[in-house]
Amino acid sequence: MKSKKLFLFGLILAFISCNDKKIFSEYKTDFKANQWQKNDVKSFDITIDDESKNYDLTFILSHVFDYQFDKVPVTISIKNPKGETEIMNIDLILKDSAGKDKGDCLGDICDLKQTFKKNVNLIKGNYVISVAHTFNNSYLPNISSLGLEVTLSE
Repeated sequence: MKSKKLFLFGLILAFISCNDKKIFSEYKTDFKANQWQKNDVKSFDITIDDESKNYDLTFILSHVFDYQFDKVPVTISIKNPKGETEIMNIDLILKDSAGKDKGDCLGDICDLKQTFKKNVNLIKGNYVISVAHTFNNSYLPNISSLGLEVTLSE
């Protein structure tokens, strides 16, 4: 009986690990009073071990439900293992054209996932990905966390 349980556990573990495409996930939750200060650059250190695959890079922004802004302008900096830096200016789109939250909302918090690099080949090594908001105020209100996920492209 014990061997059957171990076999079943091993089978479940193998199934879960084979279907998991996420290779990196980290969240920053140190937003005092739910304010993302303009000078508070959030950085993520990731390591790519397999350069034969392509990856998707996705930011996750957690904010209050029915956010007062439709979009959040951010600057993304990607420093690759060669020391080269790519700078991107994008908008995190929080609401659709009808004014409805685009994120997954549960209670008062919505989690917006927005892919900013899709199906990109990354060379093997360490990367530093940094993000700062370029909102016109000294802080961005009602932010509870910011995350980065790196997944294998489909």
